[in-house]
Amino acid sequence: MAGITHLEEFKEPALRGLVDETLQEAEPTLGDRFLPNAEIYSNTFAYDIIKKSKHIGAMIGYGSEPPVVDRDAVASKMGEIAKMGIKYIATEEELLALNQARNNGEKAAMIERLALKGVDLVQAIQRRIGVIKMEALAKGSFSYNKNGVKVNVDFGIPAEHKVALTSPDDWDNVDRDVIADLLNWVEIYENTNGKSPDVILMSREVQAKLSRNKVIVTEAGRPEGSTRVSQAELNAVLDGFGLPPIQIVTDRKVTVKDIYTGDDEVVEYFPVNRVVMLSEGVGNFLLGPTVENNFQPGIVLQAYDKQEPIQSVLRAVAAGFPAIEAPGLIFHADVFTPQA
Repeated sequence: MAGITHLEEFKEPALRGLVDETLQEAEPTLGDRFLPNAEIYSNTFAYDIIKKSKHIGAMIGYGSEPPVVDRDAVASKMGEIAKMGIKYIATEEELLALNQARNNGEKAAMIERLALKGVDLVQAIQRRIGVIKMEALAKGSFSYNKNGVKVNVDFGIPAEHKVALTSPDDWDNVDRDVIADLLNWVEIYENTNGKSPDVILMSREVQAKLSRNKVIVTEAGRPEGSTRVSQAELNAVLDGFGLPPIQIVTDRKVTVKDIYTGDDEVVEYFPVNRVVMLSEGVGNFLLGPTVENNFQPGIVLQAYDKQEPIQSVLRAVAAGFPAIEAPGLIFHADVFTPQA
């Protein structure tokens, strides 16, 4: 029989197992921490954007009723699940090599090779989801415009949570009081949320500017004439001022092959000049149902055969989108102007 769908390895149960195994082996990402996956059984959805209000218990007399707090301000936002997919076509030559294998070992090796292509497809979907998550967190928006599909979403980070320093009074200036900046931004964050950020994210380039900052060098107690501090010294200085932990985003972009042109494409999802403050509870990445997955949410891998031309196709599909329920838990500060 031509094709691959008659083989047990490419029937639905085996492919489902391949997807599950690939997902289980994936290392949790930064995006997964702040936008964990959740399932939804509709392609359109509404979610609440919550503006938290801080309250403090009132002093009341014995026998008196305590005051009733105002409800948190809630706005509803509509969203629509976006579909994503990618496929691999096994050519007629590959099918001939599979069906004309000289022994079981050679046939098994060819089947494994095709199965690994299936793993690549699932990982490609995971990579797309990961990029969408990080763009939502680090840019506050998500844009896509290819093959007739246009998506442009602003997730509504509060205006007071967006700061942009301009030259010459930015972090390129080694005399700038960067500690005062961070303390001020954390205070704004606390006023909005009633808590400090869980983490402060920055690029290596931003960290390098902090390590050369004169205020940091002085606070670290470096000898006169020193022009920089070590990473450990930088962390100690920031920790000494009660600032949240710093995490360096080493992978700010990913190089992928554009499936429409075949060219390499660089997708930058974390701006080089940005400081991002985050807390858990921002929202979820909602995975919705697809026809290919029997109307269930999640990533699915399929195999099917074609006759004209003779081909066998492996296809990975998912549908999902980030729901940013608490945009106030995100804070962005652009601390220098990138070189053109």
